[in-house]
This record gives sequence, C-alpha cells and structure tokens, in this order.
Amino acid sequence: MAQLSRKESARRFGSSVKTFASSRIAVAVATVILGSLIVASALLPQAVTLEEGQFAKRDIQAQRTIVNRVATEKLREEARKTYLKNAPSFPDNYEINQSCSYMSEEAVESVFSAVDSARSEMPDEEDLAAVGRRAAAIIDDGEGISVSAEDLALLASMDEAEREDARDIAVALVGSVMRENRITDSNLQEIAAGIPEALLEKGVAPEYVAPISRIVVSAIRPNLSLSLAKVEKAAEEEADLVQPVYVQKGQNIIRRGEPATQETIEILRDLGLLGARGSILGWVGVISTTALAVGYVAIYLQNFPAHAPNEQGMLSLVAIAGLLVLLLASILANLTPDYAAYLVPAAFATMIISFLASLEMALVVNLSVAALVGVLLRGNMFAMLASLAAGAAGAYSAHDLHERANMTRAVVAVGTAVAAVSVCYGLAFGEPEIVSRWYLGFVNGIISTVMTLGSLPFFETLFGVSSSLRLLELSNPGHPLLRRLLLEAPGTYHHSILVGNLAETAAQAIEADALLVRVGALYHDCGKLKRPYFFVENQFAQANPHDKISPALSTLVITSHVKDGVELARQYKLPAPVISIIQQHHGTGLVLFFYARAAESERDLCIDEKDFRYPGPKPQTREAAVVMLADSVEAAVRSMSNPSSWQVQNTVRKIIKDKLSDGQLDECDLTLRELSEIERAFISVLSGVYHERVEYPELPPHEPGTDRELEEVKVAAQDGAGESSPEHGDNRVER
Repeated sequence: MAQLSRKESARRFGSSVKTFASSRIAVAVATVILGSLIVASALLPQAVTLEEGQFAKRDIQAQRTIVNRVATEKLREEARKTYLKNAPSFPDNYEINQSCSYMSEEAVESVFSAVDSARSEMPDEEDLAAVGRRAAAIIDDGEGISVSAEDLALLASMDEAEREDARDIAVALVGSVMRENRITDSNLQEIAAGIPEALLEKGVAPEYVAPISRIVVSAIRPNLSLSLAKVEKAAEEEADLVQPVYVQKGQNIIRRGEPATQETIEILRDLGLLGARGSILGWVGVISTTALAVGYVAIYLQNFPAHAPNEQGMLSLVAIAGLLVLLLASILANLTPDYAAYLVPAAFATMIISFLASLEMALVVNLSVAALVGVLLRGNMFAMLASLAAGAAGAYSAHDLHERANMTRAVVAVGTAVAAVSVCYGLAFGEPEIVSRWYLGFVNGIISTVMTLGSLPFFETLFGVSSSLRLLELSNPGHPLLRRLLLEAPGTYHHSILVGNLAETAAQAIEADALLVRVGALYHDCGKLKRPYFFVENQFAQANPHDKISPALSTLVITSHVKDGVELARQYKLPAPVISIIQQHHGTGLVLFFYARAAESERDLCIDEKDFRYPGPKPQTREAAVVMLADSVEAAVRSMSNPSSWQVQNTVRKIIKDKLSDGQLDECDLTLRELSEIERAFISVLSGVYHERVEYPELPPHEPGTDRELEEVKVAAQDGAGESSPEHGDNRVER
C-alpha cells in the first residue's frame, strides 16, 4: 500500500508539474529568465580578474564611454601646481592686510609720542631745534619711523591741545588711507600727493600741514599681502577648467600581454569589469526591465482575451519568436555593432505571430521586443524605433497573406519602414551617417522574410498550429486525403464541398476565420472513408446496410466516423485546429433517426438517449460551431425534395434553434446576433442553390411546313434554360 501511495504521489506530482509547465505563468517565468540572460549577455560587462603588474590575457575594450579619472586627475594636479607657482604674479591674489594699517597708525602715534616725551624732558627749553633733535633720537631708538628733526621741531612748537588734535587727525588719516586703498609701490606717490589736502580739510593749520603730511606719508607703505585662500580657490578653479579625459566606447583599455597599471585598474573598476560579472543592481535592472516587457503582454492577454491565442502551446510560440529576435540582436551587437540597429530582424517575430496567432498579438509583442532591443543595444533609441517600425510593417504585411509569392510585399514594407526611420531620425538629430545607411532597411526586410518562410513549417509542426498558407495547401483538391474522399466516398466529398461554401460564407459574416472554417468543412467527414457505404450519400443503387443491423449498432457505426476522422487527420498530419473541428462538428448531438427507430421497435425496453449521442466534445470555437451548423443545414435541405424558398428558411431556423436548445452551442462564444448573421448567410447561399426551375417543354415532332413553329419553341426552351444556367447557381444535387 505504501508503494502504491508513493507511486500515486509521484504521478500526481508529475501531473502538477506538467500542468504548470503548460500554463501561462510558466511561459511568462521562462520568458523572463531566458530574456534576462540574453539581454545580460550583451548589456552587462564580462568579468575581468586583473591586478596591478599582471599581464592581460586578452584584449579588453570599454563597453561604454567613461571618464578616465586617473589621467584627468593628473592633468588637474599639474594645472593646480602651475597656478600655485605663478600665483604671486597675479594681482588678484593679493588683499589689503589690516595689520599694515595698525602698524602705520602706531608709527604716526610714535612720532607724536616722541615729541611729547622730548617736550616733557625739556619743558623750559627755548631752542625748539634741540627739542626736535631729542624727539628724532627717541624715534630712532624705537625704530618706528624716519622723520626729520625740523619737522619734529615744528610739532614741538604747537601747544599741547593743538598737537593732540593734530595727532588724532594724522592717526585717523593714515589708518583710513591704509585700510581703504590697495597700496603698492607703483601707486604710493599718487596716494601721498593727496595727503596735504586731506589734512587741510580735516582742520590742520596750514603752517603745520607740510610736516604732518610728511610724517603721514612716511608711515604709508604697500599694504597688500598674498591671500592663501584666494590662491587655493583660484588653483581649484584652474584645475576644474581642465577638460576630462574620456575612455571612449570600444577603445582598447589594455591589450593582451601588456602589464596592468594603476590607471588601467581604475578604468576597469569604473567600468564594472573587475570581479563578478555585472553588479547585483545591474542584474536587478535587467530582470526588472525584461519582466516589465513580458508583463505588458500578459496584461494585454488578461484584458483582451478575444485577441489572445487559444491553442495550447501558442503562447510558447509567441515567446520563442520574441526570444529569437533578442538572441539575434545580441549576436549582431557583438559581430557588427555599427550595423546591428539596422539589421535586427524584429519583423521576423511579428510576421510569425501574425501568421499563426493574430495581428493584434503581433503588434503587442512588437512593442515589448522593440523596447528590449533598444535596451540590449545600450539604450540605442534609433535601434528601438527601427525595430518598432520594422515589426509593425512585418505584422501588417503578413496578415491575411494567402500566397508565398506575395511575401515580397513584406520585404518592401519592412525595408521602407526602416529606411524612413533612418532618414527621419538622422535628419532630426543631425546624424548624416544614419541617413546614408537607409538601404540597410531592405536588407533587414530580406533577412526577416527569408527567416519567416524558412522557419514557418517548423513552427507549424512543433506547435501544432497552421498559417493561412498551410490551410490553402490543405484546401487543394490534390491533397491525398481529399483525393481519397473523392474516389472512395464521392457523395461525402460533394457534401463537404457544399458545407465548405456554406460555412465560409457564414464565417465571413461574423468575422471568424473563414479559411480555417472552409478547410475544416472539407475534412470534417473524412472519417466516413472507413465505412463509406454506411452513409446514405455514398449509397449508389445499393442496399442500405442499416436495414440488416440494430439501431444501436447503426448508431455506433455512424458516430464512430468522428473518431475515425480524427485518426485519419493525425495520420495525414492535419493541423490541430482542423482536427478540433473534425472532433467537434457533431458535438454531443443526438442521432435522431436511429434513436426514433429504436424507440419505436423496442417500446417495451428502456432506451437511454445517451447511447444515441455523439461522444463530443461540443464546439469550443466559433469556427467549429459554424461547421456544425453548416453540416446539419446542408444535410437537412439536401434531404428535401424540391424545396421552396420558405421551406429552406424554415429548415435553417429550426436547425439553429434545435442546436441552441440542445446545448450544443453552450461552450463556444457565439452570440445571438452572430447566430442571426449565420442564419441569413445560410439562407442566402441555399436560396441560390435550391431555387425554383422552369420545366423544359417537349419539342413537337418535326413536320414539313412547321419550321416557324419549331423556331418559336426553341426560343422558348432557351429562355427557360437560362434560369437554371450555371450563372444562376444551379448546383442542385441529382438524386
């Protein structure tokens, strides 16, 4: 029991894994992982292990443009040193030294103090010259200022109050002059010339102006000193003027065999090339960007399910197509970085998706792929715009394409789109080099188209989907299965042709996939090849085999043609959508004829209606439902003898109503409005097929003299025949 339990658990786990692997979440996660790896391989830098003094094992190039910090700092340091060396020669680096004004004030003050001292030592001395000499001696001893004894004698001649006022005026004047003027040797005489006038203005007696002015001028001296703060600031400004040294994208940092210097190591570190490949933040950015692109598509699928592919594996196809474009973009970025933006085959993905899924899906995926291409090529906006234009052009040109020869229009469309972007972008941003390469757009168109045509069969086979080109090939009467149907079951073949016409018209009316409906109708009854004579349309002057078997067995034979058809379809490798139509074209409908016969012949027995129904499933798509209705309507109208227009209309309405009430249309997304459109399409086609005909009159026997009457009868016969000519749709089945 324990062993069985483990096996059951393993089986359930395997089933859960398989279910998850086929789910949308698994496809999205796998796409994010693979897309991130592709983008990272081109975007994130490769790891480098190198130390100063070691020899490089390979050439290393810069993946982006950066500033060479070491070289730039060297140039700035040189500029700083040069300026500091020449700083004393720049006047702007000097400022007024306030201490000079204090020294000058003290010098003037010392002169007057010396006079006061000499006067106090010689209070009764009448000889002023002696007082002046004594004051000069005091000044010389103090090493203050050089003043003549005559000038000092004049000061001594002043009374004490006048001398005190003169002292204050002289000290204040020399202080203000030293603090308010930038004094150098060159302008000292100019400033000195204005001292006498200033003294007069301040109230000094004229007879004392000359000696006091000489004292003041003697105290005035250059007052500028070099400002270290200004010098440092100016040196930094001079260093900042140095232009940075750049390491350009693609420039060789170090060649193989060269020793690594400190400058080389710093450049590698700034590029993020040292150590592990890419930083954690770099990986976070790449994964987040890829997840945003995939999430955009997922949100679209969530909000617009009508435009999303329904077939299992279609999302994987969409993801693989997008990832292939990213992979090719990564390869081109390494092989031809200058031309990668022009040659990325973004149109390949959109053409594949437009062929096999839908135009809307292709356009949505194109936005995400173009954005990732721009990121992969390091933020190249032109690459993003070119991929966007090429993808959109490819999606529109491949939509509803029914002949491989018409793929040339995709080359023109993609080439024109990329060329237009090249010209417009180059002119807008002033890049003539981009304009000159406009012709590469047509190379892109050729590459994308060839890739699409070459890979289309592989995608169809691998994912079980079909393009319009594949469906057209299947509609060829020369297909082996259709040839068998024509030769072995001609009645079924003819019936399938009529059902195809009916279904295609109805599909066009409701904007369903008309080509898929037509092909599905052609093969829907291919299972009748196993026992063709058990079906009435293939019984030509033969006994009906159902007369010799029970209704239950007849029902089993009739319903088995669905299973047989699926087996034949798989044997002939028909696409999954066509096989689904074969499997669903009867749904779980009741085989009414044999059910009624069984109920009548076996009244005493309990007849289970389920035994007389098709195994199903019910139609899951609009296309399968249209084929079911067309099959039932054509068979019903065919069984009528000489149907009138109103009989055809009533029959069509009744069959559609019966299918609806029987629940056969419950699992497809047909609306009542679309059912009304289908009904009108059926009636329009069948009215043209089963219209009323004129009876041809019998021609009277030819007798001499009746030539005129004979001509009139012939004309009447021709007029009647015109109403049933092929131009009027006379496709009535002869019974």
